[in-house]
Amino acid sequence: LEGCLRDILVERNQHLLTPREDGAANPVGALISGFFKGELSFVALSQKLASHLFASTQHASIASGDLFVVHFDKIATEDGERSAVGLFKSESRRQYIAARAEGDGFRLETVTGINPGRIDKGALVIEGSDRVFALDRSRSNTRYWLEDFLVAKQIPNERIRSTVAVKLVEEVQKNIVDPVERQEFGHQVIALCTTRESVQESELTELSEKFVPTEVWESELDRISDQKGLVEVEDMAIPVKKFEKKLKRSLNRIALGQDIVLSIPDDLSFEGVE
Repeated sequence: LEGCLRDILVERNQHLLTPREDGAANPVGALISGFFKGELSFVALSQKLASHLFASTQHASIASGDLFVVHFDKIATEDGERSAVGLFKSESRRQYIAARAEGDGFRLETVTGINPGRIDKGALVIEGSDRVFALDRSRSNTRYWLEDFLVAKQIPNERIRSTVAVKLVEEVQKNIVDPVERQEFGHQVIALCTTRESVQESELTELSEKFVPTEVWESELDRISDQKGLVEVEDMAIPVKKFEKKLKRSLNRIALGQDIVLSIPDDLSFEGVE
């Protein structure tokens, strides 16, 4: 499982185990916490996790497969070595060539097995933490592994924060009717980023309130967070480097209505233009 662990233990796969919508405790988190406290044996933990996964996959489009539950005695983390429980589901089998002893020689035959380096879904829950490293290679097709089984939301990394911030700025721009004000809003956002390594969400919110009502920013942030399955982060810091490049591409395109879009250079202003 070394290859699978290497794929899972990266920043973009960090999620937070969250309570259920009805307020009940996170099922996977509660079970694994009980195991680490000595309230459950490893066999009982595996059985209960398998039952919970089965209950979370009652849909015709969800592929069957094999579930592996692994107890890692020591995993290197930022806080030192910790115990962890790994959950791995394989939804596909592959053919391999194997050699079997036969008399004085060997016989080659085809067998079907699992490639541990390409597990379809995986999760690593570290002792004493609500954070989980989760991987779903087929997330575009089904979200049950993260939403129904793990009940986990992604912790925004640098790339995701930039993407969310750009979408928020674009939404504010769409709600500004006057083209001159729309362009001025874009210029002010870019100016905010020019000499900075990062900007805070609160700074962009304050700037947008000069042009549109406060609820435009808040409602769009809630919509994007729900759509992408993100943890709600208070006043997230947005890295300027990637954010500014994406913004310039977006803000230099001005929609004038009736399918007319202008792509304009930074130094061209609508001020005084009829």
